[in-house]
Amino acid sequence: MLPFNFEWQWDVGHIIFFGLFYLALTVIGTSLFIASIRTLKDLKNPKDHH
Repeated sequence: MLPFNFEWQWDVGHIIFFGLFYLALTVIGTSLFIASIRTLKDLKNPKDHH
């Protein structure tokens, strides 16, 4: 069952699962955002490389 179904009932297991799931998605999204910002920053200043 999915959360948008009418028969969905929240319980502790669902809350913990979705809490950890969205926490993991947030960490992955933030990491990708920071990596893309650093990449763009490095591309603008090519002389700062090794």
